[in-house]
Amino acid sequence: MTTPSSHPVALRWRPFRLPLRARFEAAHGQTAFRDGVLLEARDAHGHTGIGEASPYPSLGGGTVDDVLGLLARHGLAIFEDGVLLGGSGVEALRCAADAVLLDLEGRATGQSVAALLSQVPVASVAANAVIGAGTPDEAVAYALDAVRAGYSVLKLKVGVAPLADEVARIEAVRAACPDAAIRLDANGAWDEASARAAIEAFASSRIEWLEQPVPPHDIEALARLHATSSIRLAADESLSDPAFRERVLTEGAASVVVLKPMMLGGIRVALDFGRRALDRGMTVVVTTTFDSSIGTAVALHLTAALGDIAPGTEVAHGLSTGEHLAADIVTQPLLPLSGRLFVPLAAGLGVEVNEAALDRLAIAPWSDWVRA
Repeated sequence: MTTPSSHPVALRWRPFRLPLRARFEAAHGQTAFRDGVLLEARDAHGHTGIGEASPYPSLGGGTVDDVLGLLARHGLAIFEDGVLLGGSGVEALRCAADAVLLDLEGRATGQSVAALLSQVPVASVAANAVIGAGTPDEAVAYALDAVRAGYSVLKLKVGVAPLADEVARIEAVRAACPDAAIRLDANGAWDEASARAAIEAFASSRIEWLEQPVPPHDIEALARLHATSSIRLAADESLSDPAFRERVLTEGAASVVVLKPMMLGGIRVALDFGRRALDRGMTVVVTTTFDSSIGTAVALHLTAALGDIAPGTEVAHGLSTGEHLAADIVTQPLLPLSGRLFVPLAAGLGVEVNEAALDRLAIAPWSDWVRA
């Protein structure tokens, strides 16, 4: 794994807000917009690198104010090991700092981030469509649109409504899309008994896997469910805590791990864990957290770097959330085409900030440059 050699000598940042096309509901709450912070850094040779810190408050990731406070206190020191030790907003800021360093390295050497991280990165990856809570008719309408657009994997949020209502919604989608793979994501909504009941109720709908059926801290319950479940189980929010992450791996508490670089602290942390999970025979899927296309690029390059580990065993990843955004801050948003995302060929992350769009979406001015 590469260690970037281009070190920033100047840093600035700007917070922004991205509206969603429609309110999105999951077990952890409703989302109408996504707040984040854009970071831009320069090295001594004039190369620039960008990153995004978009914590998810309802998932325990902190807030934009937390990120701004960390930046104000630490400035360029965020790129030094051991400075960001813990606390709200830290993992999102670590992800942004990691992206900045890799983007700088890529631009300085003329390589994509995926090429920096892997000798044989894949050129494109499959994506799943994601469907929030709603009525059966709403879910079916979105699912049919997704299948017509080229998606073969549909991910439905559960843990929001009474179990009978959720079974009806899933069965309606299965009847409307008989050939699609269906995944479910509970975002830790249930206790162990409720999760077991849900697994039994969902099993007849041919579910590919169920993500995070129990709260993130309850690794014991996840492991017990995994041992007897008729549906494959995935760990998602449990991976945000390093100690729980290691327990999921060493105790085999799930057969699938869901990597969100924005919540794990960056591309390289997620890549290391993903490779170790693959070595243990787990399925690895990468997802965004409704980030801008900068965050999507981070997840996409991570996915491309992981893709050479298990050739011939392609998995659809959670990289389509950009379709839910009503606006973006880059010149060419990263959106799936026929259910696939193509890795940018340009150096670094391969995305460029659209300054006019950023001006419209920013919620504060640029900070002054912080220099070494």
